[in-house]
Amino acid sequence: MVGRGTDRVADAPPEPSWFVSGRKQVFNRLEPLLMAGSRPDRRPKTFHKHSEFPIVTGARLWHCFAHMTTSEAAPQRPVNWPTVLFIAGTTLLAMAWPFYAWNYGVTWTEIVLAVVYFYATGMAITVGYHRMLSHRSFKAHPVVEAILLALGAAAWQGSALEWSVDHIRHHSHIDTENDPYNRRRGFWYSHMGWLIYRESHTANTRTPHFLKNDPLVMFQHRWYVPIALVVSFAIPLLLCGWGGLLLVGAVRIVALHHATWFINSWAHTGRQRPYNPDVTAADNWLLALVAFGEGWHNYHHAFPNDYRNGVRALDWDPSKWMIWSLAKLGVAYDLKSVSPAAMWNRRVDAILAYDGCARTRTELLHKTRNALEKLTRRKEARILGLTTRLQEKAATTQAELADLRRRIAARRDEWKHARDLRSIKRAKRVDEAIEQLTLYRELLERLSAAPAFQAR
Repeated sequence: MVGRGTDRVADAPPEPSWFVSGRKQVFNRLEPLLMAGSRPDRRPKTFHKHSEFPIVTGARLWHCFAHMTTSEAAPQRPVNWPTVLFIAGTTLLAMAWPFYAWNYGVTWTEIVLAVVYFYATGMAITVGYHRMLSHRSFKAHPVVEAILLALGAAAWQGSALEWSVDHIRHHSHIDTENDPYNRRRGFWYSHMGWLIYRESHTANTRTPHFLKNDPLVMFQHRWYVPIALVVSFAIPLLLCGWGGLLLVGAVRIVALHHATWFINSWAHTGRQRPYNPDVTAADNWLLALVAFGEGWHNYHHAFPNDYRNGVRALDWDPSKWMIWSLAKLGVAYDLKSVSPAAMWNRRVDAILAYDGCARTRTELLHKTRNALEKLTRRKEARILGLTTRLQEKAATTQAELADLRRRIAARRDEWKHARDLRSIKRAKRVDEAIEQLTLYRELLERLSAAPAFQAR
């Protein structure tokens, strides 16, 4: 079989003894140099001046050379030729589209359909495959799930079953050899290199029961290729002809592939790791614009079951807005989200427990403290405004805030008797703001006691 080092040609003449002995001498001399990078237990770790992640120098050089010349090398996984040929074929067709458009023109129908297909199939991956099935961050009506599965098949990233199994493994074994798209093996490996040797089935992988017991997921897995062919190629061909087949089919697929593959590579590159600095996942607002809101990746790895990736109101995350809209329409329910208290406690705990790069730790401490101070000032201003409308005395210290809550609680019966719904809502907002302000002040005290601040 091609690609396996243990295979030998039966009629190959034996190698001369002088060649075998000379080759062994060369290997013995080069092994100390080449081994640095091929075995984790023997290679030294080197660091880029701007990164605390180890960079492998000369990685796999010895393994590749020995694999070509000796019979004892470990066998490689076979190349996943269907995936490789599909990626190559769609890329070539996408490159041919400009020549077709130059000679035959392009219509607005083709452009609009390509844009609609790009966002529909992309959101089917992020909303359907990712947040609904892999992380179960919400549940949807069967009709909505069926639509998401059909559009997800047109993205040509595998069935929902295979995609979800790989992604669950990624979260369970992030940045390790069991991570299907391990970023520490290189940018291009995590981007698309892992697909070359990817297993084309899930027979040897444990499949979660909630996927196996979902009839729509199993139906899509069984009929994945016919569904993908009809939705991604047959419909554009019928609506727009050959131009639609090239633009809506090939060009859209290639663009969508790289936009979503960036979540495995680009989203694991960078220094913005406020919620868990021990992993490669990083927050990236620019990637969020490209990848349908999936750029807030460090938060996502800290709270994978939250239906939001961009947790702040203005964070670009069209996937969370779509899920929220579906919930308002009554076709999505059981939306899971993380409370601000849990989010900030996790963020501070992760930074204080981080024992890696000192520069990264100091930057995270200062950024988190500045963010908490800003939120504290906002909450103080909000409490002041609400207490003024309730005709209560302003409060700033913790003792004054506790007294304010007691006074407001005593007046609730009066507002209920008078049916003053506005005051009741304001009182509830005051309680929530005081709880959040108390949390922010406690976290600021913990950060102030950190060694980085005491040293200053």
